Amino acid sequence: MDLNGNGVALATNKQSDDQNYIDRQCIGIDGYWYDITKFIPFHPGGDVIKQFVGKDASAVFHAFHKDSVLKHRKPCGKMQEIKPEVDEAGVAFTQLGKKFQNDGYYDVDYFWYSRKFLVAFLLLAISVTLVVKYSTSPIVYAGAVFLAAFWQQCGFFMHDFEHNQFTHNRKIDSWMGTFFGTFCFGVSGSWWRKEHFVHHALTNSVDYSQNFADPQMKQDVIWAQNQKLWPYYQNRLAWLCIKIQHITFLPLCVFVGRVAIMKEAILHERSPRELIATALHWVWICHLLSYLPTYTTIAKFYAIAAICEGILHIQLLISHYAKAFHEVPDIATNIHWYRMQVESNIDIITPWWLDWFHGGLNFHLVHHLYPRMPRHNYRRATALVKKVCEQHNLKYDHCGWFEAVKRTLSQLKLMSVHFTLDPR
Repeated sequence: MDLNGNGVALATNKQSDDQNYIDRQCIGIDGYWYDITKFIPFHPGGDVIKQFVGKDASAVFHAFHKDSVLKHRKPCGKMQEIKPEVDEAGVAFTQLGKKFQNDGYYDVDYFWYSRKFLVAFLLLAISVTLVVKYSTSPIVYAGAVFLAAFWQQCGFFMHDFEHNQFTHNRKIDSWMGTFFGTFCFGVSGSWWRKEHFVHHALTNSVDYSQNFADPQMKQDVIWAQNQKLWPYYQNRLAWLCIKIQHITFLPLCVFVGRVAIMKEAILHERSPRELIATALHWVWICHLLSYLPTYTTIAKFYAIAAICEGILHIQLLISHYAKAFHEVPDIATNIHWYRMQVESNIDIITPWWLDWFHGGLNFHLVHHLYPRMPRHNYRRATALVKKVCEQHNLKYDHCGWFEAVKRTLSQLKLMSVHFTLDPR
């Protein structure tokens, strides 16, 4: 039996070897097992790593991490039996990722970002000016629209920084995510990141044995956009909500979306840094609202801002809701991770001058395939992703904004018609 540099026994050809590593807390990367037992509580991406214990996590690992992450880690064994069938499309996407890395697609254009920052804070400045100067005029409500636009752009910044797209330094980007997300936008960047990383790693996925579902695609009680989610909604209240989900989807996103996501963040966030940033968000918001003359004006102003910002919640869902769902065990065996991403995403067709409105998320597939890539490179990277899809007979799904909304509503209506309290 061979030993590695730490004196740990490497796997032999015995069929039980892989099972030994599976029984331990190990994940497979590039043909080797890595023991993560002590690392799990400290994983920057959260508990999602547990979903890959005993599985080949090579594709998702390379999507989220630089190769240098493994530089100081020693494998505890070599994978013997668990060898998924080679997916030529997956190989092509892996090679494309290396091309992107070598050709500078991961390089950040800080001048581009400086312009985005300038525009975002200009929106805030206009909002503040309208509130201060025209507090007693109906014009002040235009300030609410500009405030909503500022929140939307800060939400996109939070998304970028929590994906480490800006400095590629996790600690620095995390602090910037807290500033733009928690302090400016009002939604905890840390809490959002934990859920969002699970969503990226296991998009549109369920695992009944672990009572798991993609947390950003499963909305408690409100709606179930795919049959694979039905087992999680076996009660009368869910039945009533799902039966009208195609009617309630847009109103809930627009009118309740902001309040709901802020409530979830507050209920689940325990980080002192995030709690302080949340409190400071409300300090500056309340100070801004204090310039308005009456409580009625304050209520109307904030309601208009929250409703306009609600468009963002539609943007975040229509790229997935009409797409296929998978079971986690299938992803580890029958469906390569890259193929799963292609099957789970819709790109939104827009002219280049509307990319700012979508925050780059109109190119949703390339973002899911290569989440560390800065969004200003998505448009040109998507052309190469489409080419790989064509070469390997994969459907590159794309449509306009209104078509994506229509498809989402059609899917919700289809599920509402067929939903049953006993799907199994």
